[in-house]
Amino acid sequence: MTPEELFRALADYVAEHQGKAGQQDFFRAIHRQALKGMGLLNDADIQTSGEAGVLRYIQGELNRRGVVDAEAVIFDVGANVGVYTAAALDRFPAATVWSFEPSPTAFRALQETAARYPGRCRPVNLGLSDRTGSATLHGDRPGSTLASLHDRAIREFQEGESGETVRLATLDGFCAETGIDRVHFLKIDVEGHEIAVLDGARGLLGRRAIDFIQFEFGGCNLDSRTFLRDFWSRLDGFAVCKIVKDGLYRLSGYSEFDEIFAYQNFLAIRQ
Repeated sequence: MTPEELFRALADYVAEHQGKAGQQDFFRAIHRQALKGMGLLNDADIQTSGEAGVLRYIQGELNRRGVVDAEAVIFDVGANVGVYTAAALDRFPAATVWSFEPSPTAFRALQETAARYPGRCRPVNLGLSDRTGSATLHGDRPGSTLASLHDRAIREFQEGESGETVRLATLDGFCAETGIDRVHFLKIDVEGHEIAVLDGARGLLGRRAIDFIQFEFGGCNLDSRTFLRDFWSRLDGFAVCKIVKDGLYRLSGYSEFDEIFAYQNFLAIRQ
């Protein structure tokens, strides 16, 4: 059966059973499978999620724009112990990766990762936000990959909640202090705090000084009360693509139907 035939058969079935209580379990199951087909809920590793392919794509695009690997400045915001940082350093063998991790516990492991890339990985024990100061990093345990600056309403937090006091900075402020005038690739994975990170980079964004931005969207954004619409409003001048297993799917514009609070990653490309 071709995809077109399958779709027609499903459309006929929906037309016959639309809105019927007895079919809701079936339609919910179809919905979940459709989400997987669209690349959501695909967080096994960076290969199956498509993130490794994005690194290859960005490397090629930067080279095409005249940026050689040795000049590339990459920010991994929410690096945890450095799994993604290591993947980026392996893909860009001469680039500098700044890895931001606010948790003191996770940061110690991140430093061990950085030691494998002397001079190229620069771990920073800070959380990036829209303000400076300090905050509580919530989690199910110290150093957790689920840790968030938002007290998430999930089972893991309720059963084993812990908190770490962390320091905050803004992306604009950090770059001004360190003399960085351009970020070629900004990867953000901060469990619902992504909009605050972008708001702390208004200066860089206004100067068109960030070329690529990868961000995660999903259940964490329910806890931070942020929406995909909020990303669109801050990414003027960028093309927004969904990261899928075998590449990128470019969105033509904002749609409320894309407000799906399930794990997914996007890539914003400066035009």
